[in-house]
Amino acid sequence: MQVCCAQSTPSEFAELSLDQLFDMNITDGQEQNHSESRWSFAYNFKSAEFRGYLDGDAKRSDSSVLWQGQGTTRTDSNFPILPTVIDQQVQIFSVGYRLNEDWRVHVSLPYITQSTDHISIVDDYDHFTIDTDGVGDAVLSVSHRLVATSDDVWWFTFGASLPTGSIDEVGDTPRDVGDQQLPYTMQLGSGTYDFPLEFSYKSLGEHDFSLSMSAMLRTGKNDRDYRLGNSYSISGRYKFHATAKLKPYLGMEYQYRSAIHGQDDEITFAGPFPYPASITNPKLYGGKKVSAQIGIRWQFSEFYALRAEFSKPVYQHLNGPQPKENYRTGLTLSRLM
Repeated sequence: MQVCCAQSTPSEFAELSLDQLFDMNITDGQEQNHSESRWSFAYNFKSAEFRGYLDGDAKRSDSSVLWQGQGTTRTDSNFPILPTVIDQQVQIFSVGYRLNEDWRVHVSLPYITQSTDHISIVDDYDHFTIDTDGVGDAVLSVSHRLVATSDDVWWFTFGASLPTGSIDEVGDTPRDVGDQQLPYTMQLGSGTYDFPLEFSYKSLGEHDFSLSMSAMLRTGKNDRDYRLGNSYSISGRYKFHATAKLKPYLGMEYQYRSAIHGQDDEITFAGPFPYPASITNPKLYGGKKVSAQIGIRWQFSEFYALRAEFSKPVYQHLNGPQPKENYRTGLTLSRLM
């Protein structure tokens, strides 16, 4: 289920809808299959850049979010350490199995890489970069075809996200000498058992239109006494049949995510201003976003398809100040069922 908005943690960035994971026409009600095999496989790569700040929908300059030190006023909206560019990449390896025409099961495992550039007023840390990488949270899911007619089809997908990604990543920050616990944006997993849900619809008539509504529901708190926010999205896509094998498409998506609940006290300070950077404040996560998408799907052989996609937010209203998303790209190679 793709539910990424605002600045996202790596765990949130790795979330994808079933259609994006496999590109296997999960919502297609036509019974002919591309392969006699019940198995499908997919490799998905996507990347995103976060740069610049928003407080609500108002732009904030880096200089206004960076506290300038003694002689200037420190507030809850400026910080001595400032991330300037966040780059996220994820590779997702997925396997699906068709039990019958109405039921399918899937498992996916992401490998995440993230790099964050910073500026600060701390001596010897004027400019520095922190990198993390590793396995994220594995997802097990089941899809059930609810309705199939000659005109349309509905699927429902439910699953469980397992806390296989680390929430104990450390790095060299200005907080202290040596490696310390890193903020939420640098952790590879959620640390909790979470539940993705998705309703998918596809028109089977003259027009190739699909719609999905999805959610990621978080449970409990992790070992560091916080949990990521719940997220919800609705997206639509219209495909153009350029040829039998080549289908460009346009899409729109609305996404909402709540702030982080609880707090990792190891990344805070005692005193009136406990947060050395905006990304250490759990309240400065989440918000609303509307994105426009453009992509193309190419079925280059009987059993394999390739899809490329670019999306860019056209509106963001964030719990800020926090880094805003500039764009994201995606590439999916899949073996069809």
